[in-house]
Amino acid sequence: MNAVTKFVIAVMVLSLSFCRSSEGIVLDSSGENLQERISTMKKIIGPISSVPSKILDAHYIETKIGNGRIGPSDYYFYASIKVSKGEVKKWSQNLKEPYNGVTQFSSPEISKNWWLTKKKFTNLKLYETKTYFGRYNGWLAVDDENDEIFVHTYTQ
Repeated sequence: MNAVTKFVIAVMVLSLSFCRSSEGIVLDSSGENLQERISTMKKIIGPISSVPSKILDAHYIETKIGNGRIGPSDYYFYASIKVSKGEVKKWSQNLKEPYNGVTQFSSPEISKNWWLTKKKFTNLKLYETKTYFGRYNGWLAVDDENDEIFVHTYTQ
């Protein structure tokens, strides 16, 4: 390996480690009690839209990739919202299909027991996330049978 190649590799390694220095979890419901989780979810949705029905429970995690110094940071958000029987329709009644054709399954890097499985995902109707979460990329999946809403959004 010549000196130029070694230099280029060294710069790439340093750049990657520098970019990832402030990656990690931005928001995580795992350390919160039920009321804190519900309150946080209302605070996430509240500035963008009214909450369509009472939230019985919520779980969420948001991770950040990049530090914003060399290019922008990207955020990946996942949430599960439990509502009263029959109330899930209020969440989806005026929503469009997902923007940008985003219909692929995604799950948090850190496994969460509240997140849906790929098999379950394939049976759910998908909607856009902009109305409640302010992001165009992602989907809101509605599970009518279990009165749950699953949300995946991301920036790019």
